[in-house]
Amino acid sequence: MPYLVKELFGPTLQGEGAHAGRPCVFLRFAACNLACTWCDTDFAAEGAEKLDAATIVDRLVALDRHGARMVVVTGGEPTLQYDAPLSDALHAAGFAVHMESNGTRRPEAPVDWLTVSPKPRFHPKSLELVAVVPHEVKVVVDDSVDAAVLAGYEARYACAHYFAQPCAGDPTSLARTLALVAARPNWRLSLQLHKIVGIP
Repeated sequence: MPYLVKELFGPTLQGEGAHAGRPCVFLRFAACNLACTWCDTDFAAEGAEKLDAATIVDRLVALDRHGARMVVVTGGEPTLQYDAPLSDALHAAGFAVHMESNGTRRPEAPVDWLTVSPKPRFHPKSLELVAVVPHEVKVVVDDSVDAAVLAGYEARYACAHYFAQPCAGDPTSLARTLALVAARPNWRLSLQLHKIVGIP
């Protein structure tokens, strides 16, 4: 079955989290199971391509001109489509697979780095966070996030890296994020480096 791909791009830099600044390429899937009001990503099916695993890998290899062999798999929600055939093809080509998920589904196939960015405020009643063990947690700080919310994520997810990131388009979010990070020493500030330096 083909994958619904919104875009493939690179070479660029990972802009967020523990690997910020590292060269990579991106695989962005269409479709998401949430509808966050402040989302800054176009994951609509309109304009997406239906591609098989071999074509995806061929295009990523061509984009990876620096030979970094790191692909960030995102969306939308990548766990809706990421599966064993694609995982096998990416790894066979030498890629380390970094995935960012909203935490409502487990990846169906191996990834090398899992970022969970939970957004329960936007879950329908039927959708809950699932039990996963991520490498990092990244929380976008909108007006629903406070110290208790961050404490809850620390209790839920045992990992080495916790990041709080200001919400794009919210002029008060940076101050709230800085205050939260200052009060909780396990958390670090994540900024969207790619937007600051003006790259995709």
